[in-house]
Amino acid sequence: MYLIATSAGIIAGVIILFLAHIAPHFGAGNFVRDLDQPRILGKEVTRRESHLIGIFVHLLISGVFGCWYAILVQSGIFLSFDFLPILIWSTVLFVFMGGVIIPLEGHGLFGIKEDVWFPFDLLMSNIFWGILFWFTMRLWIVAN
Repeated sequence: MYLIATSAGIIAGVIILFLAHIAPHFGAGNFVRDLDQPRILGKEVTRRESHLIGIFVHLLISGVFGCWYAILVQSGIFLSFDFLPILIWSTVLFVFMGGVIIPLEGHGLFGIKEDVWFPFDLLMSNIFWGILFWFTMRLWIVAN
């Protein structure tokens, strides 16, 4: 179950990552611009390196949160892979991303430093992650 939930989390993360990369081409056309020199652990890196590391971190967090949800189901905290508990879990992911990961990236608490709509975008993308995670888990649960 842990491997399936981890895979479902990563698949949901990949879909969101793909949509995040093509959305500015179809929407308002505004990208989040980092004007500072990217650094990782104090070392200067290129924008491409920081982008690839950001992708890796995004997929890692998506997989870890999928696995943690399976652990919570196995321990009885969440009863099943139903829609509402997964939606609640995606709000936990929202708080973790906005309160821990995004400030570590230097974008401020919940991304407010970048844009006033950033917290709303973050919430919607994490709810969408929950929907995709639920859908992917339902596919595997029904198939077995």
